[in-house]
Amino acid sequence: MPTDAEFLSFYKEEHAKGIAALMGREAALAARWPEKADRMAYFAWRKKRGREEMNAHEMTPISREDLKKMIATMNYNRDIECGKLVNFLQRTIAPWLPVGSDRWGEIYRISPAAYGLRPDQPMPKTDRELVPMNVLGVNTNVQPRIPVRSRQANFSEESTKSNESDDLETGGFVFHQIGNLEQWGDEPENLTSYEDAANGTWLPTDFHVVVRFGRSGAANGIYIIHDFYPVDERGSRDRKIVTDWWGCLPGGGPRFSIAKIAKEITDLGFGRTFDLTEALDYPVELVRAVRTPEDATIRVTVA
Repeated sequence: MPTDAEFLSFYKEEHAKGIAALMGREAALAARWPEKADRMAYFAWRKKRGREEMNAHEMTPISREDLKKMIATMNYNRDIECGKLVNFLQRTIAPWLPVGSDRWGEIYRISPAAYGLRPDQPMPKTDRELVPMNVLGVNTNVQPRIPVRSRQANFSEESTKSNESDDLETGGFVFHQIGNLEQWGDEPENLTSYEDAANGTWLPTDFHVVVRFGRSGAANGIYIIHDFYPVDERGSRDRKIVTDWWGCLPGGGPRFSIAKIAKEITDLGFGRTFDLTEALDYPVELVRAVRTPEDATIRVTVA
């Protein structure tokens, strides 16, 4: 039976040849080990190696500062960079990010996640390439029928116009999801260190944190958006769930569906107080995002 060292040597030899040699890999394997039992042992070894590499990758953490730097400086139009960010956000071990306090004294953090929000129309009709749902768009001049609120003048219930350019970014923008907004569940004086934060209780808020970005792909503000599609008692997210207290932070204050909390992710942190700016007190529409021929990311539909 071949040894692990022999399996590793063959593995490195074949992968050094690149993808062009992929079709001949089975023949090379048969030439190296004519016995079927030896080849099956190699397949078992390769599967085990892949599992170990994946586990090692999952367990390799990114630091809190490196994650913040990535969020602040990456190009959100580039699939590879977005893929790396999603990978870090979705890991079993990922650093949470401190947000700070609202004006009512409640303390918040970001629990990393790339898929917290969902669009009102998950599968819209379009001839363009749909971007994965870690990136979505918001139409701020569209007011869905549910939840019921006094309708803004000239606002429709749903966007139906195909977005051709999005050059001015009027009436909305695209964003990348970075996590769930959580509230400190203990007395403020009991949060004195990152160790307290790591071991303490944090509560959901029904808001998610996103990074707005423009046609250049550069980050352009940190926002929080209310989630109208939380997981229901059946474990589904198909129904729009509306409560009497939708859009309210735990500490109090006005009702809103979306608000800006910082210019950059590096502006947030414990010991800092954030303000809600650009807040909208009516429901907004979330839509899928698409790629343009120029490799920009825009909303699929607009009002």
